[in-house]
Amino acid sequence: MIYLGLDTSSKAIHGAAVNPDEEIVALYKWGCDTKKSFPERFPELITNFSKEISTINNIDFATIEASIFAQNRSVVGTLASVVGAVWAVLVLQGIPTVRVDNNTWKKDVVGKGNVKKDEIKRFAEEKWGDKFPEQDYADAACIALWNKRRF
Repeated sequence: MIYLGLDTSSKAIHGAAVNPDEEIVALYKWGCDTKKSFPERFPELITNFSKEISTINNIDFATIEASIFAQNRSVVGTLASVVGAVWAVLVLQGIPTVRVDNNTWKKDVVGKGNVKKDEIKRFAEEKWGDKFPEQDYADAACIALWNKRRF
């Protein structure tokens, strides 16, 4: 079994895959031209994700971090668009997928629902070593771990 965790933003989708022994077997990043406006880069981001995810054959379950609440309505809509599009791509690939609230996976995996980014990275590095060139990879790995542990 391979569990894929996905941390999305309007500029990139970070993924981490863990096996039943909770080892990281792959890290992924799907990006786009960040100099473009969101409406211009969204098709590129989702197309890049869709093309590559269709070539990865061993994913059994996926988890996407649900859209976070933000004060800015535009930000909420942007993040929800990316989460929804990623979820749709996974559905079309036949990969069982769930969304998880950020406070839920943080509490279940790291031990505190309002844990800060540096604490998440510290937890991830203690568990898996210094494998995370960006914070979002650590988040994705913890999201994958949450999915694995829920079974």
